[in-house]
Amino acid sequence: MGALVDQGNLKTRQMQCFFSRYTFGQYPVISRRAIDKAAEAYQRQEMYDHPRKSGAWTLLVLAAICMVCSGAQFKGTTYLLGEREALVSMPVNASHLNLTLSDKTENMTLVNELEKNVTFNSSYRYLRGDYIYNLTFSEHVRGRLNYTMPVQGQMFILPIRDPGPLRIILPEGFTTGERGLGIARPAPDEFAEDGYRSILIWNNTSQIAYIEVNYYRKSAPQAMAIIMGILGLTGLVLLAQYYMSIRRLKAARMEMEREADGK
Repeated sequence: MGALVDQGNLKTRQMQCFFSRYTFGQYPVISRRAIDKAAEAYQRQEMYDHPRKSGAWTLLVLAAICMVCSGAQFKGTTYLLGEREALVSMPVNASHLNLTLSDKTENMTLVNELEKNVTFNSSYRYLRGDYIYNLTFSEHVRGRLNYTMPVQGQMFILPIRDPGPLRIILPEGFTTGERGLGIARPAPDEFAEDGYRSILIWNNTSQIAYIEVNYYRKSAPQAMAIIMGILGLTGLVLLAQYYMSIRRLKAARMEMEREADGK
């Protein structure tokens, strides 16, 4: 039990650190009370339900990420990309919602402006490759709906079904913009670095069919430069060896010709 508590405390500190970046950094939109509540909830989950910690972590981040995205800085839908899944937080101002997704999700949460969970009924049908969710809320909600979606590799393709402001936050340590390594299509209206993650914003997606973002590690340009330098140096060495071999062959042929003329 002591090991589980220590691991829970570690996860708690990691989570507080993560959300503090958005609290006191460029996007100060989440309250300290929300951070502490979410951290305590996760620690309790680690202690009493350790076998399900992965699902608990996902749900916890979903519950807290809505606070990250709900401030005055940005009012659209946010996609926080991870290595295997994206956490999505979209604004809601309704009592009923139809949501069309390319992949099935089971991690939906609804939070109002007071940071409280709101119950809702959910059903879906599969039609022509899409999952169409029908959500009925217990009350009229002004807040955010949160869910997860899978991410594969270092390419994120998003069909635009509901035009509006959209923000994509790349995984920590990744960026985009180098044409030889990966770019965003179409180009975002705004691009920012918060010190930990790259943030891309499209203010109006009404004329966009889909968004494609290819991203790479921030160290990739330096690694590519080193590789190109090694390849260039190797090429010079091979060229020099080739030139020296040609000279030796020419010298040997001239020697053979002189010997033949002497006879």
